[in-house]
Amino acid sequence: MDKQWFQPDQPTEGEETARHFVRVWAEAVIRQARRTRETRQVSADNSRAYDRADFSPGPEQLELDFRTQWAEEHLLVWCAHQLERWRGRLARERGETPPPEDQDLKLARDALEHLDEASFADDEARSPADKGPAGRALRGLPGQRLRLSLGGGSLLEVLDPERLDQKALEVVKSVEQELADRAVAAYEDLVGGR
Repeated sequence: MDKQWFQPDQPTEGEETARHFVRVWAEAVIRQARRTRETRQVSADNSRAYDRADFSPGPEQLELDFRTQWAEEHLLVWCAHQLERWRGRLARERGETPPPEDQDLKLARDALEHLDEASFADDEARSPADKGPAGRALRGLPGQRLRLSLGGGSLLEVLDPERLDQKALEVVKSVEQELADRAVAAYEDLVGGR
């Protein structure tokens, strides 16, 4: 018989693995949020300098800023999506109801995943069709489009990068607290001869 059967208070391998990946992706969101903030700041500073002609970084620098920021923001959305999926898996491993899916995160991730299907005009991505599955995520964004430009306080029209960072930090703290609580319980069992 499985050893787990006799020790129901011990987490299963599936739970341990899910907890591991929750921590991996929560920490990744925190790192990526920092990188995204830094990239956005550099980009904004360069854009302001270009507009004022202070040191005029040049159009090639602004293009590099755009490519860098776009990729960093995409990576932040991906990390946050993975965190959400692994939190759901951890809850299922524990027999709990998974946390509700963040609809803004889903919308942003879906829009990025299917961006290659979009129609492009005026620095915007729009759905290639008014209905049907193609472009559905883009139709769900505010204005039914994704701006392909820098600036603004949100990621992909719908996400607050600071909120993603804060949620990840809360998850990391809860996982660390849970691990600390388990260590204390194991020590108490050891001392108590259990």
